[in-house]
Amino acid sequence: MLKYFILLTLVSCSACVSTEINPPATNGFFDLSDFIEKDLADKKDQVKKLQKTIILDGVTETKRLENFDLETETELFVAADINKVAWLDRYEADSSFYKTGQLKKLVYRNITNDLRTKSLIIHYDSKNLVDSILVEQSGTSMLAKSVQKLRYFPDSGYRIENQQDITALDPHKLIVDVKFVY
Repeated sequence: MLKYFILLTLVSCSACVSTEINPPATNGFFDLSDFIEKDLADKKDQVKKLQKTIILDGVTETKRLENFDLETETELFVAADINKVAWLDRYEADSSFYKTGQLKKLVYRNITNDLRTKSLIIHYDSKNLVDSILVEQSGTSMLAKSVQKLRYFPDSGYRIENQQDITALDPHKLIVDVKFVY
């Protein structure tokens, strides 16, 4: 009788414990890298050229590129993705809506100030499609401080603004403005 009781107890306890590990279905934030990858895949055959304007400390140069790799061109956006499980408690999220109830804007802000990406803002149009994305990043070291703003416009291109202050040197400002040519 005691054997049956112990066996029954072991069977019922083992039924309560799951050995299966289920990762979260979603990390919880807007998946920037996935969005960029899918958007570029849609554009792969449509974008024929890039018009790239580079402004370095006020000096401007514009080129039309026929040979380019959109994935390489947009690596900074993919690298700025905050959608990591380990960072769920390091960003706060806020949203606003159109009067129709559709999502207008998602805002993620770093609350611990220890990550490079300080904010990620996604604007939606009235059709619930991503209209623009803004990423604000900053970093400091003993010798330099940099602030970077990345803007992605799915229909038209992207813009990168980088302000860098290096100890004992003049500050530098770099703007890269890229337009998709269809």
